[in-house]
Amino acid sequence: MFSIREMIRRRRNLNNTIKTLSGLSDRDLQDIGLHRGDIESIARSVIDVHRTVRDSSERTTDVDNTNKSNK
Repeated sequence: MFSIREMIRRRRNLNNTIKTLSGLSDRDLQDIGLHRGDIESIARSVIDVHRTVRDSSERTTDVDNTNKSNK
């Protein structure tokens, strides 16, 4: 379950991503393989991937820190 802080951060990141992609011209979107109608779903996917990578990185850091403190 997400904490309130995580939900706010996720919403802010989502809104910023949508705003940035929406600011691109149709030609720019086409160049990167996107259609204007896909912006919101793409933004949600990017945020989900980012969260997964961040969480994975945090778990790795936690394990590294635990290993260092046990030495």
